[in-house]
Amino acid sequence: MSDRANTPDVRNPDGSLTIRMKRACNGCGQYVGDADDRDVDEHGNLTDVRAECSHCRPLVELEAAGCQTWHLTPRSIGRIDDAIDRDGRYAKGYWEDVNGKLTVTGLRLGSGPDRIVAKFGDWVIRHLDGTWAVHKAPDSAS
Repeated sequence: MSDRANTPDVRNPDGSLTIRMKRACNGCGQYVGDADDRDVDEHGNLTDVRAECSHCRPLVELEAAGCQTWHLTPRSIGRIDDAIDRDGRYAKGYWEDVNGKLTVTGLRLGSGPDRIVAKFGDWVIRHLDGTWAVHKAPDSAS
């Protein structure tokens, strides 16, 4: 777990609220604690704090072990589909009814009963042994 402080908001006697800025995980958006100097590198860019997040830490560990991961979004679906196709596996958009309209909501990997579905917000993982998996987005990320 993260060693970050997580300062609660304080209601002041005059009714105002004192807050401490929080840092969100750049993988799933869940809060990891108070923002501090670790959050910006020497160039002013936000640092990667996924290893501090209980949800995203397994992804960081898989990446360190050599697995490839992709965050599935409407912008990344084509790139991920291409990578899966190059690996010799079938991939196609996953369609669902959204408010009465057929809409792509994710990506289907494989075919038949062994297929897996990744929805937008999920992470697609290619393991070293060539198998594929999905790391579901947390419920709060929907």
